[in-house]
Amino acid sequence: MGVRKLGGSRAGPAPYVVFDLDDTLANLREHLMAALNRRTGLQVHWTEWRRYELVSVYGVAVEQILAWVLEDEVLESATLEPHAHDAVTVAREAGYRVAVVTARGWHPRGERITREWLERQGLTVDDVHLVPAFGSKAHVLARLGQVGHYIDDHAGHLHPARVVPGVRKTYLLDRPWNWEDTTLRRVRGLDEFVRILERAGGTY
Repeated sequence: MGVRKLGGSRAGPAPYVVFDLDDTLANLREHLMAALNRRTGLQVHWTEWRRYELVSVYGVAVEQILAWVLEDEVLESATLEPHAHDAVTVAREAGYRVAVVTARGWHPRGERITREWLERQGLTVDDVHLVPAFGSKAHVLARLGQVGHYIDDHAGHLHPARVVPGVRKTYLLDRPWNWEDTTLRRVRGLDEFVRILERAGGTY
């Protein structure tokens, strides 16, 4: 794709591009919507979800939602987001390491499901890290060290990341549940994020 690589004189390992997984690289919302509508008898489209947490939308406890996700194998059914493969490829061609940091740590098979899904989709990454369902990703980003770009659909993960030393640029992937946030840099889709990476090339 003609992306400029990171300069060879950089001391230490290459920085990361960090991707969230669900509703960033993976389309989970369509499958989660189908499962929750079937289980509750409601007909709520994901475009009507105005909060990241769906307890108020479906009127059930978060523990019940997670149990249904587990029983209905919702994580396993996720599909690839448009331009996800391009985004990972462009990052790697620019010389970045690529990490996936996902809040699937609550799932007893979360890491295996995630790694197998990435392999099936042909997405080559260097690191996979899981945090609890409502845990913070900031400590993982701090351990990674230098992060050139970090993209997520959850504003609650991005705000703490902005003050982590070594995290340079953060991006909020546009979704209905994050429309209220006007402070983060927003990208409309992964195709826009690809263009950002292409323009930045190997600069950091």
